[in-house]
Amino acid sequence: MANKPAHKANKSARRVVKHTTTSKGSKKSPSRPRVKGWERFRYKNIIRVITSKKALKIYGITLAVMVLLLAGLFLWFAKDLPSPNKINSRVSAQTTKIYDRTGENLLIEVYGDKNRSIIEFNQMPQCIKDATVALEDKNFYKQGAFSPAGIARAFTGVLFKDPSKGGGSTITQQYVKNALLTNERTFTRKIKELILSIQMEQLYKKDDILKLYLNEIPYGSTAYGIQAASKQYFGIDAKDLNLAQCVTLASLPQAPTYFSPYGQNKQALLDKKDRVLDMLVEQNYIKREQADEAKKVDVLSLLKPYNPYANIQAPHFVQYIREQLEEKYGIKRVNEGGFKVISTIDLTKQKLAEEIVFKNINSVRRYGGDNAALVSADPNNGQVLVMVGSYDATNPEFGIYNVAAALRQPGSSIKPVVYASLFKKNWGAGSTIYDVRTDFGGIPPYIPKNYTGGFYGVQSVRTALASSLNIPAVKGLYIGGIPEFIGTARDMGITTYDKPVDEYGLSMALGAGEVRMVDMVNAYSAFPTNGQHHDPVYWLKITDGSGKVIEDNTKPDSNKSKQVLDPQIAYLISNIMSDNNARCSNGTFPCNNPLTLPNKTVAAKTGTSEDYRDAWTIGFTKRVITATWAGNNDNTPMTQAASIVAAPIWNQYMREVTKDDPNEQFDRPPGIKQETIDANTGKSPIAGSKLRTDIFPSWYRVEKAQDSQKATIDIVSGKLATDCTPAGARKEITGSLITAELAPTDPSYPRWNPPVQVLAASLGYAQGGSIPSEKDDVHQCGDPQPVVSITTTPTTGSTFNITASTTQGKFPISQVAFYMDGNILATQSGSGPTFSTTVTPTAGVHKFSAVVTDSGYYTGTSNSITATATGVGGANLSCTGSSCQFTYTLGAFSVQLYVGSSTLGPSKSTSPATWGGTGWNNITGSGSNIKASFQPASGPVQIIYP
Repeated sequence: MANKPAHKANKSARRVVKHTTTSKGSKKSPSRPRVKGWERFRYKNIIRVITSKKALKIYGITLAVMVLLLAGLFLWFAKDLPSPNKINSRVSAQTTKIYDRTGENLLIEVYGDKNRSIIEFNQMPQCIKDATVALEDKNFYKQGAFSPAGIARAFTGVLFKDPSKGGGSTITQQYVKNALLTNERTFTRKIKELILSIQMEQLYKKDDILKLYLNEIPYGSTAYGIQAASKQYFGIDAKDLNLAQCVTLASLPQAPTYFSPYGQNKQALLDKKDRVLDMLVEQNYIKREQADEAKKVDVLSLLKPYNPYANIQAPHFVQYIREQLEEKYGIKRVNEGGFKVISTIDLTKQKLAEEIVFKNINSVRRYGGDNAALVSADPNNGQVLVMVGSYDATNPEFGIYNVAAALRQPGSSIKPVVYASLFKKNWGAGSTIYDVRTDFGGIPPYIPKNYTGGFYGVQSVRTALASSLNIPAVKGLYIGGIPEFIGTARDMGITTYDKPVDEYGLSMALGAGEVRMVDMVNAYSAFPTNGQHHDPVYWLKITDGSGKVIEDNTKPDSNKSKQVLDPQIAYLISNIMSDNNARCSNGTFPCNNPLTLPNKTVAAKTGTSEDYRDAWTIGFTKRVITATWAGNNDNTPMTQAASIVAAPIWNQYMREVTKDDPNEQFDRPPGIKQETIDANTGKSPIAGSKLRTDIFPSWYRVEKAQDSQKATIDIVSGKLATDCTPAGARKEITGSLITAELAPTDPSYPRWNPPVQVLAASLGYAQGGSIPSEKDDVHQCGDPQPVVSITTTPTTGSTFNITASTTQGKFPISQVAFYMDGNILATQSGSGPTFSTTVTPTAGVHKFSAVVTDSGYYTGTSNSITATATGVGGANLSCTGSSCQFTYTLGAFSVQLYVGSSTLGPSKSTSPATWGGTGWNNITGSGSNIKASFQPASGPVQIIYP
C-alpha cells in the first residue's frame, strides 16, 4: 500500500467512508486537498473544473435538451403552417372598408388583390431586380433564408416594443410575410416566418424567390407586383422601365402610401430614389455616370395622370387614416384583412367644412394664396371630426397635397404653448413684461420685430399674448427655458420637435419649428380640458374579416387622458385667448375681428409665418377645436396675415358648428387667484403706483418693491435738481425698481436692461431703479442767461413782421417762442441769433413778445411791443375748419378769394362774405395758401391773408 498512488488511495478511502458509519466527531478523508479562498479562481483550477467529466456531461445533456426543444418548437409551429409548395392557393383577400363615425356611410373600400399581373422573371428588367436587392437585401444571393444579425435586431424590437429595431428581413422572409403570413410584430409570427423561409430556400432557387417577391409585394393603392405597378404609375410594361423608373418603384414597397408619387411626400420619394441609385453604384450594379444621368430624369413627369381621391368622401382623411392603419397593422393586413373600420369623421361637419373652405378660396387668392385647409376635433376625447387637407381634392395640381399632415411653420399660433411653459415659473396673466427693442445675442444678433414694426412698452402677459407681440414671446421662451418649452410641446402632442433640444433656438417662439395641423389641434386640446390630453383618435372601432373586434376606442378605458398641463395653466391660457378687449388693446387687432363668436365663450389665436407664407387660425370652445390654414403649397409668400386670410374661414365654420351649443365658460380650477401689482414695475404697489389687477396661479408670489421716494431731478445732468436748476429742466421721478425681466446675474441682462432703462426714464423712473445721490452740477446760480428782444414792422397796418434778436448765455440757443396777446403765436427751433415770423391779426391793438430757451433750459423774456392792426382799412379775413369769412365795415368794396393762384367762386361785395370747402392749410399770414384780393371804393387793390 505504501507504493500505491495517492489518488487511488483517496478513491479507496472515499469508498470506505461512503459505506461505513463514523462516530460523532470523526472526519472523512478528503478526495484531494480542498482549494480554499482565492486559490479557487486560479487559471489551472478553473480549467480543471470546466473540463471535468461531470461538466462535459452537463454540456452534452444541455445541448441535447436544446436541440430537442428547438426541434419540438419547430414542429409545433410548423404543423399548422401553409405549404410553400401551394403559394398560389391562398384564400382570396377580403377588402377593408372605412366608414364614417355612424358606421353607415362608406368612405372607401380598400382592395387587396384587385390589380395583380404575374409575369416571368425574364420579363422583369434587370434594373428592378438590382434595385430591389440593393435596397431590401444586398446579401440575398450570398446568404441563406435569414440574416442572424437581422433576426437578433428584430427580436430586440419586439421585446422592447421599438419599431426602429425592426427590419433586417431577407427578401425570402419578406415574401413569406406578405404572401403566407400577417404583419403582426410577435415572437410566434417571427418563428413561423423563419420556418417557412427555410422551407422556401430548400424548394426554390434564388431567382425564383425574387420573381415571386416581385410579383407579390404591394406598390401602393391596388397595385400588387411590378407589372401592375408599372402599368398603374407609368402606363408601360415592366420590361420597358428605365433605370430612373425602376429605382422609383423599388422605393415604394416599404411605405407605399407615404411614398406615393401622387401624394404630398414626393420630395421624400425623390430623395429615396437618389439614395437607391447611390446604393447601386456602391454595390457595383451600375456606374456612377449611369446614376448621375438617372438622377437628372424628371421621373414625376413620366407618371400617368391619376387622382386617388376621385369619388372618395373625406379624401384627405381617408388617405391619412389608411397610412396610420398600414403603419400599425401592416400593408397586407389593411389591404386584404377584411377590416371594417368605423372612423371618427363626422360626415355632416366634413361636408360643411369642405363647402366653407371652397367658398373662401377666391378670398385667399386675392392675397396671393392658392390653397386652404381645416381640421376640427373634439378636445374631450381626441377624436378628429373633420379633415380638409386642400380646398379641392380633385385638383390635379395640388389637390392631393394634404396640408393637415404636412410640415408648416405655425407662426404666432405656437405662442400659447410658449406661455404655458413660462407659467410653470413665477409668472401669470398679469405679470409685467417689456416690449422694447431687445438684442437676444448670437452672430449675427437676433433682434426680432413686432408685426407692426413698432414697440409697445409696458405690457402684461395678457396683452402681450392676446395682441401677439413678438418680443415678449421671445423673452418668455428665454425665461421659461427652451428645453422646458420643447418638453411641454411634446407632452401636448407636437410630434415634430424631434431633434436634440440644443438644436432649437429662440426663433421657435415665433414659429420657426415646423408642425402639422393635426398636431396643433391635438396640442391646443389641453387648454379647454384643464390640461388633460388625449392622443389623437382617427377610428372608433376596427373588426377583422371574421367580425372579431381588434380595437375599440369607444370603451371608457381606451385612450385615457394624461395630465400634461397644470389645470391652472390651461385656464390662464384659455382665459387670455378669449379676452377680446386684451386682443385689441394695443391696436394690433381691431376690436371687431373674426376671432369672436356671437354669444359664445371662445378662445382663438392667429399665426403668420415669415413673409406671410403660412396663415393660421386656431380656436376652441369647451366642445370643439378647429384650426384653419391658408397659403401656397410651395411655400411662396402671400400679401396678408392670418387675421385677414385664414380667420374668416375659421369664423364661418365655428359659427355653424357651435350655433346650437350652449355657451359654456372655461372651468376655473381651484388655486387661481387675483393679485394687484404695480403695472410698470411688476412688483408690489407703492404710493403713486399705476395698478394692475389680474389672475395668477396659486404658486405665484408678488416680488416686493424696494423702498421708494419722490425726487426732482435735472433732466440735463440726470442728477438731483438744486435751487439753481431752471424750472424747465426739473422733473419729478419715482425711484421704485424697474429693470429688465432677468436677474442681474443672467448673461443676457446687459443686453436686455439698457432699452428697459430708456423706457423707465420715459415713464419718470430713475435709470437703474434708484434715486440719484449726486446733485445737479450742470447749472450754477450765476450762469449767464439767454437774452431776447423783438421789433415789429410796421407798428400800424394789416400785416406785421416780428423779429427776435437773441444773445447766447451759458448754453446754445435752442428755440424762440413768439406770443401775441399772451398766447403762443409761433415756435421756431435753431441756434439763431435772429428769428422772425409774420402775422396778420384782426383789427385792433395787439401786444407782441418772445421767450428764448437754450439747451440748458434757461429762458429769457423779451420786451413787449404794441401794434395797431387796421385789418386792411377795416377789412379782415379769417378761416376756420374748411370755411373762410371776409368782413369790411368802411364802405363799398369787392373781394375775390384765391386758393393758391386759382380763384374760388365769384367775387363778392357784401359783408360778411363767406366761402366753404376751401381746403385751408391752417397757416396764418403770408404762409397760408388762402388769400383775398380786396378792392375798396377808394384806394388801390390790396392782398389780405388770414
